[in-house]
Amino acid sequence: MSSNLALHLICVIVCCFMTGCLPSRSADLLYKKLMNNYNPLIRPVANNSEIIVVHMGVALSQLVDIDEKNQIMITSVWLKQKWKDYKLVWDPKDFEGIEVMQIPIDQLWVPDIVLYNTAEGNYAVDVTNSANIRFDGTVAWNPPAIFRSSCSIDISYFPFDEQQCRMKFGTWTYDGSLVDLQPLSDKVERENYRENGEWEMVETPVERHTIKYPCCAETYIDVTYYFVLHRNPLFYVITLVIPCVLISLMTVLVFYLPSDAQEKITLSISVLLALIVFLLLIPDLIPPTSKTIPLIGQYMLFTMGMCSLSIVATVVTINWHFRTVYTHVMSPWVRRVFLEQLPWLLMMERPEVLKEKKEKKMKKKMEKSMRTNHTYNSYPIKSTVQNNRLYKQLDDSMGGMPPSLMEEIEGRDSEMDESLLAYDSRRKKPIKREWRELLHGLNFIEENLRMDDIVDQSEEEWRYVGLVIDRCLLWIFLFIAIFGSMAIILPAPLFWEPAGVHNTPVYEEPIILESLTYNEYINATMT
Repeated sequence: MSSNLALHLICVIVCCFMTGCLPSRSADLLYKKLMNNYNPLIRPVANNSEIIVVHMGVALSQLVDIDEKNQIMITSVWLKQKWKDYKLVWDPKDFEGIEVMQIPIDQLWVPDIVLYNTAEGNYAVDVTNSANIRFDGTVAWNPPAIFRSSCSIDISYFPFDEQQCRMKFGTWTYDGSLVDLQPLSDKVERENYRENGEWEMVETPVERHTIKYPCCAETYIDVTYYFVLHRNPLFYVITLVIPCVLISLMTVLVFYLPSDAQEKITLSISVLLALIVFLLLIPDLIPPTSKTIPLIGQYMLFTMGMCSLSIVATVVTINWHFRTVYTHVMSPWVRRVFLEQLPWLLMMERPEVLKEKKEKKMKKKMEKSMRTNHTYNSYPIKSTVQNNRLYKQLDDSMGGMPPSLMEEIEGRDSEMDESLLAYDSRRKKPIKREWRELLHGLNFIEENLRMDDIVDQSEEEWRYVGLVIDRCLLWIFLFIAIFGSMAIILPAPLFWEPAGVHNTPVYEEPIILESLTYNEYINATMT
């Protein structure tokens, strides 16, 4: 019986050594010692005049989102806190060399650090995990948290903008004479940071502030973390900037479209409607504010104004294009400026082919009118020899008789020579009267043809004036579109920011020492 009891006692002792019962017992004793008469509601200082120094830091895990419309920055962080508690001090030699102890944080005194500029949600960390306590009384608590902090969004240079958000931490209860906050480092830690697709974090400085509020005599200390963010504008360049630039160039193409096409106004109004549609997309992307107009909004308004001016200019051009001699008289200065000076400056040349065509057309009309005139068939005419002088007079009065008409008259004269010789002197006076009537008819025809030519020439000149105005406006609006776009977009500071202006540290990525699948881990433990 005694031998069995001894064997059982030996087995228990061996199992305790194998499973670590003795260190666990030491940890249990240490825990009871530390928690004996410990009050988590009392500030752990030996003297009430002492100040507890709390070191805090922020390890950024992810920039979840920047809500521009509601002006909120959502971040996932580890809020690192470290302070000394004189009640949590022990000698590792008395407890089998234990130097670090884990105790639930709800059983310890904790500085009530909150996020002052929270936008919604909890002000403080609501995770109740354990804290690491060293033998010298140093308490380290690194709880994870997701904060929603308010961030004033400056949309002046959207989408080529830079934003500066901040997270202001401080104790809610204790003033500077009781708890002193100090930053752990001069920047936000980002060893495990996952990059955001829209925002690039270029700098994260830290500042410690001592503030005296008008309401209170005490001073309060806070630690503020600043986040300098640059937007990656590729998405907005493709979806907003490039379409707006193309629309502004389409406004210029309105003046290249001929006025006879009757589609200039339609194209201008279509471009204006497209701009209005793009302008309606901006309020969904940026916060509604009346303090400033975003850069893309300025560019859209500029393009809209240019499009509206193009509609007015197009109406004026079409009005000048369709003017005639019956409605308007071209003044000398218009003729000098739009038919002589501006075409020379714009390197435009009027084609002379139209003038030759008009001369041929006028000659054909004269021939047709002479052939159909009834005077050829109703009255006898003098012989060719006797009336050469009269032909010359007709030819001079019409400014040059066509050869075909001259041959027609001479042929008819040769056929009538014999009949003309039969007339006596009593018919000379009626023949002269008939010739005068013929001359009057020819002058009337010539006057009508000359009037038609004046009308055609006037219409051609007004059309050419409209073409010159179109060409002039084409270059003017092209100049405005190019340099106006550059004047609006290029002043964004993001384009002119020199390299190295921000103190962007280089962080080392965590090193993976071992990576095993489940089967590999089972095989490793079995061996």
